[in-house]
Amino acid sequence: MSAESATDVAAPLLRVEDLCVDFRTHGGLGGRRSAIVKAVDGVSFDIAPGETFGLVGESGCGKTTTGRALMRLLEPTAGRIEFDGIDVRACSRKELRALRTRIQIIFQDPYASLNPRMTVGAIVGEGLRVHGLAKGAALDARVGELLERVGLPSEYHMRYPHEFSGGQRQRIGIARALALEPDLIVCDEAVSALDVSIQAQVLNLLNELQQDLGLAYLFISHDLNVVRHIADRIGVMYLGRIVEVAPTERLFEDARHPYTRALIAANPIPDPHVRSKHVPLSGEVPSPLDPPSGCSFHPRCPIAMPACSQERPAPTQIAPGHVAHCLLADEPTRQASDAKG
Repeated sequence: MSAESATDVAAPLLRVEDLCVDFRTHGGLGGRRSAIVKAVDGVSFDIAPGETFGLVGESGCGKTTTGRALMRLLEPTAGRIEFDGIDVRACSRKELRALRTRIQIIFQDPYASLNPRMTVGAIVGEGLRVHGLAKGAALDARVGELLERVGLPSEYHMRYPHEFSGGQRQRIGIARALALEPDLIVCDEAVSALDVSIQAQVLNLLNELQQDLGLAYLFISHDLNVVRHIADRIGVMYLGRIVEVAPTERLFEDARHPYTRALIAANPIPDPHVRSKHVPLSGEVPSPLDPPSGCSFHPRCPIAMPACSQERPAPTQIAPGHVAHCLLADEPTRQASDAKG
């Protein structure tokens, strides 16, 4: 995590405004009609140079889709994506190819994301070859430097992915992402498949690389403890929408959206003498095929009012950098008392 969030002192490196990604389901047996799934529904956020922005939420809330859409690995349906002043959605194929040297991704699965038929050297150096940035001895030297940068011996470049553990494979994925010297890396559940002790090592490596190289991260995760460790600010997603954004510690100390409060309350406490105050949410996550009207969280919300089912809440600013999409966001006392009741 950077020493301080740069959002107040620097122009955003990445700005996302009202991003939407829709998927069409096709009709099946029984004459069912096709339908639209709103995987991402009006998401907005920004990331400053050198900042880590965490994106959290339950599985299926649209976190990964958001990350891939901003790189145009998935095509957005609507909205604006601006990277360092460049309109990403307006880029031609050639312009997008050049832009991707500056935006890279670390995938969730360290096993599926590495081609088993390629050596580690070929995997890490592929981007350099494709973009014509190095070849021959210079390419080999650069690959060796990248492997050592992520904590692996340079002589491992002739080995194949099956010869490595999960943590080592993810280090190879990080080296591949670093090869083109990007400004922003999308970390898509980059440590969720790893053991806890290995997670800590990889997170420390990401922090070290950020400090040394000035990298910005979009860190996608469902684990609040992990995100709290690495992120400067956090955006909380629910059913395709961001419901709250705040600096990390402020979010944990003064969350204003009921869903954020429920996530924090459900977060495991690593102390056997402290009893959890978690009260499970009622109901199930609604289907994105038929999302609720108004606030998407209202069917499960312990403090919902009649207006919540009719009105999509506008963002309420609680403090500088802290915004919540809730009709009761500026009434924390009522939220707390109603939740207990």
